[in-house]
Formats: sequence, structure tokens, C-alpha cells
Amino acid sequence: MSLRLTRNLRVLKPFDYKAIFNHGKTTKGQYWKIIARKVDAPTPRLGLAISKKVYKLAVDRNKAKRIARETFRTHKNDLNHWEFVVMARHSKPAKNSIMTDDLLHLFKKITTH
Repeated sequence: MSLRLTRNLRVLKPFDYKAIFNHGKTTKGQYWKIIARKVDAPTPRLGLAISKKVYKLAVDRNKAKRIARETFRTHKNDLNHWEFVVMARHSKPAKNSIMTDDLLHLFKKITTH
């Protein structure tokens, strides 16, 4: 499997987000909240919902999106048959590696239950 984050690996349509929000299971970490739904498709998909209420500055929202996309992209082989919506939580600024570790922990937590 290639490491690219192609269009078919992203949640893009509003009805897809709605299905995940309505039928997914939720887990929270210090920096992230994930809602995930198990699907029949062999590839995982990622949706992002980074709110202005959480991060007022666009630079902070973009940083959160970059971290979430990169973490998903590099670990997507372990996340087959799942669709995720990743949201940021109110928290103090942290290093990228700490935020990545928190997100990885949530991915593993939700896919093993």
C-alpha cells in the first residue's frame, strides 16, 4: 500500500460525516476526540473537524490538521475497515510528537475494541 493520502482515503461528503457521527463510537484523549465507524471497505478513511471554537487562529487549526493527516497517513495500514472523524480538543499548546502520540493511542484504542 502506498503512503500517499489520496482522495479515496478522505471523508469528503456531508452524508458520510453524518453517518460517522450518528453510528460511530467515540474516544477522547488530551488533545483529540475521535469518532470512528467500522465499515466493509478495505481501506480506512479520515475526516477532519477542527473548529474555530477550539483554535481561534488559522495557523493553529492548520497545524492540528497537518498532524492528524500525517499520523493517519503513516499508520493507515493498521487502520483498515474504519472511518474516522478527528476533532481537536481545548488544550494547551504541545509539541507535535506529543500530539501525534496521543492521536496514535486513540486510533489503537478504538480499533482494538
